Amino acid sequence: MSTPVLLDENLEHEVCYRLRNDGHDVEHVDFHDQLQKGDDDDFEEYYDESDYWGVLFFTDNDWSAADVADTVHRILTLYPPSELQGMDVVGREWL
Repeated sequence: MSTPVLLDENLEHEVCYRLRNDGHDVEHVDFHDQLQKGDDDDFEEYYDESDYWGVLFFTDNDWSAADVADTVHRILTLYPPSELQGMDVVGREWL
């Protein structure tokens, strides 16, 4: 069973589709039943680390959808959820 992933509203929908094609359980906040745009603003400020298993924070805003999806796929494939707890900063070293 794969770890569920929720994508931020700032990510292109293509990231969601690519990760689903890779076999991941993914939802985009735009299509979530209980969330809407803006609910995830200032994530670190409003949520305690016990509220989620992990967050991948991309330091650059100019990644392509393919690069984001490939990187998230690689991280989820290489690391079990127990090693991704808290806030994990992801930089270009993953490309």
